[in-house]
Amino acid sequence: MNGPGAPSTGVAAPAYRTEDGMRRSDGRAHPDPRAAATVGDRVITVAEVDRRLRLMRSGPLAARLPRPETAEGRNLRRWLVQVMVAESLAEQEAARLGLPAGHSAPPRPQVALTPAVALRTGGVAAAVLVTSPAARAVCRALAAGREPSEDEVRDYYRRNLDRFATPETRWVRPFGRVRRGQIAGPIEDAVFAAREGETVGPVEGPGGPWTLVVERIETARREPYAAVRERIRAELAKESGERAFARWLDARHADSVVLTPGHEHPADPAQPDADHRH
Repeated sequence: MNGPGAPSTGVAAPAYRTEDGMRRSDGRAHPDPRAAATVGDRVITVAEVDRRLRLMRSGPLAARLPRPETAEGRNLRRWLVQVMVAESLAEQEAARLGLPAGHSAPPRPQVALTPAVALRTGGVAAAVLVTSPAARAVCRALAAGREPSEDEVRDYYRRNLDRFATPETRWVRPFGRVRRGQIAGPIEDAVFAAREGETVGPVEGPGGPWTLVVERIETARREPYAAVRERIRAELAKESGERAFARWLDARHADSVVLTPGHEHPADPAQPDADHRH
C-alpha cells in the first residue's frame, strides 16, 4: 500500500484550498462541517472515515499502522480519504456508464499490491483497482481499444529476454535444486563440471568435505516468442488500462472533488503534516 510518506499517491493534490477553508470549484464554501469530502453530489462524512479507519486499526495489519496522534497517523487518515474518494468516483462512473460493477463483474484473481503496480499507477489508483469492483469495471472500459500492436508485443519480448529464460538447473544430492550463483567456490565448480549421474568429491567447502551426486541436469532454455505472445499482450493491455484509469482518476478528482481541512491530500504542501511533494 502506498501510504503516507511514499513518493506518489496517484491523485494530484487539489487546488481548492483557500485561507478560509476548502471551497468548491465555483467558489462557494463547503456547506457541511460533518463532511470529510464531497464527490459530485455524494458527501463522504467524517463518521464514515472514522468507521473505515477503525476497521483498519482492528484488522490484521493494525500493528504496522502509525499511531493516530502522530503526523504519520494523521496522514494515514488523509490517505484513507483519498481512497474513499476514488472509490466513490469509480462507483459514480460505473453507474453512469451502466457497467457491471458488482457481483456480475468478471472475476479477478487475488492480486497483491506490489511496489511496481503502485509506481506505475500511483498508490491510490492501484489500491482502488485491487479493492473496488467499480474501479476495475471503469478500468476495463477505459482499456477497451487499447490493445498493443504486434510490434509493441514483439519489442517487449526482445527487450526482456531474461524474463523468459530459465538458467541451467542441476539436482544435486544432498543440496537439491542448484543454479549457478547459489553455491560458490570449488563446490560450484565441481557440481557444474560433472555429468548427469556422476559423483564428485570429496570437495572442500563450508562444513565439508562434501561428496555430491549430480542426479539430474536440466539445460538452460528460453520460451519462444510464440509461446509467450498472448501473455505479453495481456500484460501490456492491462498496464495500459491501469495507466488510463490513473489519468482518468486525476482528471475526475480535479473536476468533482472538494476536500475539507484535515482531510487534504497527504502531499498538499498547505497541510501541516505534509512530508512529501509531487
